[in-house]
Amino acid sequence: MKQSRAIRIAGRFRASSSFHVRPLRDGLLVRYHQQSCYFVRESRFWAFIYRAAGIEPPQSA
Repeated sequence: MKQSRAIRIAGRFRASSSFHVRPLRDGLLVRYHQQSCYFVRESRFWAFIYRAAGIEPPQSA
C-alpha cells in the first residue's frame, strides 16, 4: 500500500472510537478490541473493517 494512501485512510478513522488506525511502513496498523492487526493490502483492510462492523464486504468485479 502506498504511504500516501495509508495516511489518507488513517485520517478518515481519526474520529472513530472503535477502530484506531495508524499508517505504518507500507500499510495500516489497526487496533480493535485490544487486538492489533497490520495490513499491507488495502483490500484486506476493508474486508476486515466491513466484517468487524457486521457488514458483508462488497464483491469485487
